[in-house]
Amino acid sequence: MAEGKIKINLSIAGRNYPMTVEAEKEELYREAARRLNEKIAEFSKVPKFDPVDRLAMAALRYSIVSLNTEHTSSLGDADMEELGELCRRIENYVRK
Repeated sequence: MAEGKIKINLSIAGRNYPMTVEAEKEELYREAARRLNEKIAEFSKVPKFDPVDRLAMAALRYSIVSLNTEHTSSLGDADMEELGELCRRIENYVRK
């Protein structure tokens, strides 16, 4: 194993994923897995969603957040408002 790397095991959506990560990034990976599991659990409140739907919607949510962060400097106010509205619509849909 490369120096500074450790083996960890993350559980996401009930499945285990062993991986090797930089030791200083272990908590980042664990927090990301925890947040993803929370979002998946949130989408489990939608009766018509199967496990793949829940995972897909959680991935979409985090992709939107990631894109929002990446493009903050290059997007105008109208684009940011549109992304914000999309996030609100997804969250409102889940709460129904």
